[in-house]
Amino acid sequence: MNHLIDLLSIQTPEHLRTGHEHQTRFDCGSFEVNVFETFQSSTKVRISYAGLSISSMIRGYKTVFNKQGNTFKFLPGTSLILPEGETIYADFPEADPNNPVQCATILIPKESMEQQLDYLNEHYPEQGKWALDYDNFHFNNNSALVRAFNELLQVAIQEEPNIPLADLLLKSFLIRLIDAQIQHVQENKTLQMNSQLLVIKKYIRENIGQTLNTEVLMRIGNCSKSTLHRLFETYCGKTPGSYILQERMLNARNLLLQADSNVSDVAYKTGFSSLSYFVKQFKAFHNCTPGDFVRKFGK
Repeated sequence: MNHLIDLLSIQTPEHLRTGHEHQTRFDCGSFEVNVFETFQSSTKVRISYAGLSISSMIRGYKTVFNKQGNTFKFLPGTSLILPEGETIYADFPEADPNNPVQCATILIPKESMEQQLDYLNEHYPEQGKWALDYDNFHFNNNSALVRAFNELLQVAIQEEPNIPLADLLLKSFLIRLIDAQIQHVQENKTLQMNSQLLVIKKYIRENIGQTLNTEVLMRIGNCSKSTLHRLFETYCGKTPGSYILQERMLNARNLLLQADSNVSDVAYKTGFSSLSYFVKQFKAFHNCTPGDFVRKFGK
């Protein structure tokens, strides 16, 4: 399941929306929050920070290249940590003024980060050693991490900074971050052991606009109906139908953010034959109609 950071309005003034990556900085005392926005396709952009960075993609994506030779898409629903002084490079293949890439990044100086972890280790030693897993640097968000990130963002972007509250929220955020890393590792191990579910989920992602029913998924996973439902209910916490609907709604959200998006086309591309049913499901999932969503967040 993808857990997404709440959409932010575009921070960069319209007359500055060029190919450069624009940065809007919010001072939170011992750390800072930045919103980076890119408005033009670009390649091999160098990214390095003075301090630990914790980033989560809000809209669009970038393709990341790290020093280990790994290449991956940094998408909404995932987070990325980068130690102080480490450099990565990124491509922004689809960024343009109508489809900006937007990413929120928390920057924590080394000394401040050490103080935060020392505090957790001193006051909550029964939880084991509190530390970030730098080998597990790109991972899926979970619901708790997203709640903590959103709350921290909302405090950070206020006109009047609330430093004490920001510091307390950072501690909560770091706890959720460490938990999310641990959960991501455990889920990957589970998926690797359960190749059937991995194959089925991959098929759903790649064929989201096609007919996806129990019979199709049984064939793809080479399993019975009871096994199919057991896999999804055990490892995803929902039925296959609920999982497909969730993926369609998240896909629709991303498509509606694209330039000149058309609600009818998005409904068709995400597998809905009825526009009214698509609107009904979108409103139930996102608490607004597709039209309201485009007016608020689309460009």
